Amino acid sequence: MSEQLFADLIEVANTFGEPEYSRAGGGNASVKVDGVLHIKPSGVPLLTLTEADLVPLHLRPLLDALVSDAPVEGDPVMAAAAAALVPSYAGGRRPSVEILFHALIDDPLVLHLHPLTANALTCNADAVALAEKLLGDEAIVVDYIDPGVPLAREIATVRESYTSRTGKPAPKITLLRNHGIIVSGETAAEIRTHVATVTRAVQAAIDAVPLPAAPAADTAGTRTLVGAIAPTLRGLLGGEGLAVVASDTSDLVRAETGPGSAMLTGGPLIPDQIVYAGSLPCVVEVDDIAQAAEATTAAVADFTATYGKAPVIVVVPRTVVFAAGKDKAAADNALAVFTDALRVTRDANRIGAVQVMDPAQRGFIETWEAEAYRQKVAAGAAVGRLTGKIAYVTGAAQGFGLGITESLLAEGATVVLADLNLAGATAQAERLAAQYGSGKALAVGVDVSDPDSQLDAIHQVVRQLGGLDVFISNAGVLRADGVMTQSVADFDFVTNINYRGYFLGVRAVAPVLATQHAARPDRLFDIIEINSKSGLEGSKRNFAYSGSKFGGIGLTQSFALELIEYGIKVNAVCPGNFLDGPLWSDPERGLFVQYLRAGKVEGATTIDDVRHFYEAKVPMGRGCLPSDVGRAVTYVVEQQYETGQALPVTGGQNMLN
Repeated sequence: MSEQLFADLIEVANTFGEPEYSRAGGGNASVKVDGVLHIKPSGVPLLTLTEADLVPLHLRPLLDALVSDAPVEGDPVMAAAAAALVPSYAGGRRPSVEILFHALIDDPLVLHLHPLTANALTCNADAVALAEKLLGDEAIVVDYIDPGVPLAREIATVRESYTSRTGKPAPKITLLRNHGIIVSGETAAEIRTHVATVTRAVQAAIDAVPLPAAPAADTAGTRTLVGAIAPTLRGLLGGEGLAVVASDTSDLVRAETGPGSAMLTGGPLIPDQIVYAGSLPCVVEVDDIAQAAEATTAAVADFTATYGKAPVIVVVPRTVVFAAGKDKAAADNALAVFTDALRVTRDANRIGAVQVMDPAQRGFIETWEAEAYRQKVAAGAAVGRLTGKIAYVTGAAQGFGLGITESLLAEGATVVLADLNLAGATAQAERLAAQYGSGKALAVGVDVSDPDSQLDAIHQVVRQLGGLDVFISNAGVLRADGVMTQSVADFDFVTNINYRGYFLGVRAVAPVLATQHAARPDRLFDIIEINSKSGLEGSKRNFAYSGSKFGGIGLTQSFALELIEYGIKVNAVCPGNFLDGPLWSDPERGLFVQYLRAGKVEGATTIDDVRHFYEAKVPMGRGCLPSDVGRAVTYVVEQQYETGQALPVTGGQNMLN
């Protein structure tokens, strides 16, 4: 029996751990077996909860704490948890902050959610009347009260009052105003039925009212606005580092952030909104797009002076919402929590009138240690020489680009894999995100020879991340042939990718980096060209490639002189031959094959002959590896007094003089 109860708990926790019902570490779940409450730890999402995660607590001390007024040291809920903890538990996790109401409800399974549909009722001034109309005696309503002991006692009082008034046991559905719902039962099927009962009833009422129309979108104007504000916010909101800034320009945002929006000036709807998105957003009124960065800087300064902390959410009314976080996961979560509140506001107003938390209610959550702990656990820790940096690597689906990407991720960076082969870049990004964490690796498609494609790719990065710290122009091609036989088409192809593509990338990204520097003058940003040893000396029967790389050094030095006043360092890394990579080893178009056919290596009759020839030219006896280049890139980023340099990574084959 107990095994089935645990299985049922994990089933419903994982089922209703989706964002529609619970986001981040919000909501909780518990099961009672033989006088012990097994409950979700603080900061662990319902979506990924396992039986091994559960914290076991004896019920008796929890029920005693519920009715006791004896003074305790610290938070009374945590004191009760310490007294109730089963001595054999060695998991070291802290139980949910709402253990007391899980203990007082008799049913073995208890699930607490923050569902978006149901919260259109719970976050409503008409909640009591709506609950009576839509759910009758299937639910009780508990007015908002501070979490912890006060909330648990209020739930107990309302349940007892219902039983005293009706002579029946309290319903299995509890509606917590400006918070969420609690459902309880004996099986997973019963829990699912109760959640469905609330959801269907409220959704039917919402659907009976037409959806408000959103203002028409100004696509071009919004793109310009995002390009000015997002990089500015990266600099303004990052603390020691720079923030990741996510943005949303959806119909919902445009419809629900106009004049009179409760989300702009009224306050938050539920505690989780305060924890992850802040109590109130910073509102930026932009009268002139050309002055958007200045207006943003002034609005953030005013907000910080007024509230004593920087905003998490920044809103340009009827246009865009920005959310800042220490990494993409945190920024995306804050943005989702805020837009969830916009949806709940919209739907609450369709069936009644939205009700926000008042200053006293939100003030308790803002300073409650238990919520700060939950947020800290959910955030986790990150270490590395490039932690907090956002890097963008072209040609990242394979070869040096992929190797550089993996090196940067290992050092803590978030990396955007940009490639003409979007499917390949996406597959690699998904693989790497699974290894390094959600949001750590992203993919965008780019044709580096196309100016509009370069601009569009950078704009995608600005929309998703707010900007970047390191731009790595790595995409390159090679067509080996003699000067008397190479076609103009092949020469142009190499030049357009290697030389012109580098220029187009810098042209697209430099304004973003400059905007960030304007907001944070103490920070320098990096443009790095992955050049070649062939940019340091000529290459026989490979003049198109070598010439493009020599040109790249010229661009690097010239860009360095021009861009340093905007806080942008520009350097080149010049790798030796990556003999194991596809550029050399591809059986159809690899350089071993090309050089053998072109007769570049005198006397060579096989691919192995060509390989041995090139290995013998390196004093360190091997080809260059992606990890060698990755370390060089990290070195260049860390240096604060180097720009316009071309760093050889050639095993001693090429040396600067």
